[in-house]
Formats: sequence, structure tokens, C-alpha cells
Amino acid sequence: MMIVETVRLHWLLGALALATTPVPGQQKVDARVAVTRDVHVRINGAFGELRVTGWEKDSLVLTGLLPKDARLDGMGGMGGGPPAKGLKFYIEGSSRPGGASGSLELFVPFGATVWAKSGSARIAVQGVTGGLDLNIVGGSITVTGNPRELNVESMDGAVEVTGAPVWMRAKTATGAIVLRGSCTDAGVTTVAGAVTLRDGTFERTRIETVTGDVTFAGAVARAGSLTIDSHSGTISMHVGAGASVDVEATTIIGDILNSVTSRRPAPGREGRGAELTLTLGTGDAHATLRSFKGNIRLTR
Repeated sequence: MMIVETVRLHWLLGALALATTPVPGQQKVDARVAVTRDVHVRINGAFGELRVTGWEKDSLVLTGLLPKDARLDGMGGMGGGPPAKGLKFYIEGSSRPGGASGSLELFVPFGATVWAKSGSARIAVQGVTGGLDLNIVGGSITVTGNPRELNVESMDGAVEVTGAPVWMRAKTATGAIVLRGSCTDAGVTTVAGAVTLRDGTFERTRIETVTGDVTFAGAVARAGSLTIDSHSGTISMHVGAGASVDVEATTIIGDILNSVTSRRPAPGREGRGAELTLTLGTGDAHATLRSFKGNIRLTR
């Protein structure tokens, strides 16, 4: 996703402006580079907080604070030449035990593609309409806006998206995933994290969990599809008034609760679990809900 054209930079103090601040044990970061509107940016390493903001300017600005003995390396194109098409930043963390993590703020053109990776960190992005590829172990990822592509991976950190990404893939181990908005093509995978999609229209959606509970409280677009698979998590689908969707729900051991219509679930194969099929409205969309030993709930 992040193919970046780069040439090695000779960073000068005047260009990168790494200088100590009045705060003991910290140094100031101030990097400013002319870039193209679709610049590709990679930032990787030991930062504790990263705030990314899309703006209308044809420039990249990276500011913030790092531990005094941390190091920021950069690659890309800058100076008196044409605007940079690609930039890379790498933060080598403090060598001191328990050294403080850095806090950085990155401004990029709206259409930029940003790839960011760290260990335990808080990443917050707003206003980027290009591509985002965000990866952490712990902490949190928050995205606000309508990126063209959004790929998020986290072990334990929570993921929260507010907006309408066109294409989204989110994957966690235990971190919760929340999408408030809409999406044309959404894929969500988690082991034990809770998953919530709500407040918008979803065209093609696939959700997979092992033990995590799933709540879908959005609308399935006309001719769209929703597929939810869980091993033991509870699946809850909240159906709005006027919904037009065919629903197929199946459990092997769990129960199905239908409070949307008067139709009752039938016993599953070999008398185990339950099965339910129903058509709401004219059935313009399709929803498939499957759980091995979790329960399935259909509610208004």
C-alpha cells in the first residue's frame, strides 16, 4: 500500500531543527518540507503519541517532543528541488530504562497516504482523504474523516473510526473495534475484542470473531451484503424501521432471539442449535449471521 519514492536526505539542523527545549531531558522536533498533494509518508519507531491532521497546504510539518537521547532519522526529497513525493521518518527511542516516549504532530495534505507503526502508542488521525495504514501493539487508534483506504492492525489497543472510509480493514487480538458512520467495503477481524458498527449504511461487510461480541446497528445498502461469523460471541443485529433485507441466522449450540417479527426459530440440524430465515421489506439486501455456540439477537 505504501510504495514510496525516496532518496537519502542529508538532514541539517536548519532543515530538521532538532533542538533542546526548556523542558529538561527533551528535544524539540520541527521538520517542514514541500510535498506533493498525494505524498506518501512513513513514520515508524518509538513514539508514544502521534496526531495526524490533513490540511489544504502543499507541505508537510512534523513537530513535537522526543527524549533528549532519542534520534529522528529521515529519508525523502526536500530542499530546493521539486516537492517531495515520498518521505520516511524513523524514531529510535531513548536508551534509558523507562525513558519517556515522544509526542508528535504531523500535518499532511488532505490526499496524502500515511503509514504509521509503533509499539504501545496513541494514534489519532483526522481530515485525511487519502490512504491510512496504522499499526500498534497497545494504546489506541482513532480516525475521524473519510479516507479512501483504511487499514488498521492492533493487538490490544482499541480502534475507533468516525466517518465514511470507502475501504476499511480492521484487525485486533483483544482490542475493541467501533465504526460510527458508513463504509462501502468493510472487513473486521478480532479474536476477543468487541465489534460495533452503527449509525450509517454499509454495502459489503464481513465480520469475524472468536469470542468477541458483535453489534451491528447500521443499515445494509440495497443489493448489499452483511456476513457475521463468531465462534462463541453474541451477535446482535438491530434492524431499523423500513429495513429491506433477507436474514439467515444459524447457531450450532446457541439460541436465536427474534423480536423483530413473530417468526420463531426452528431447531437446527440434528435438533441442536437453531435456524431462522426471514424477509424484511422486499429483501433488497442479504444478511448472514452464524455462531457456533454464541447467541444471535435480532432487535428493533
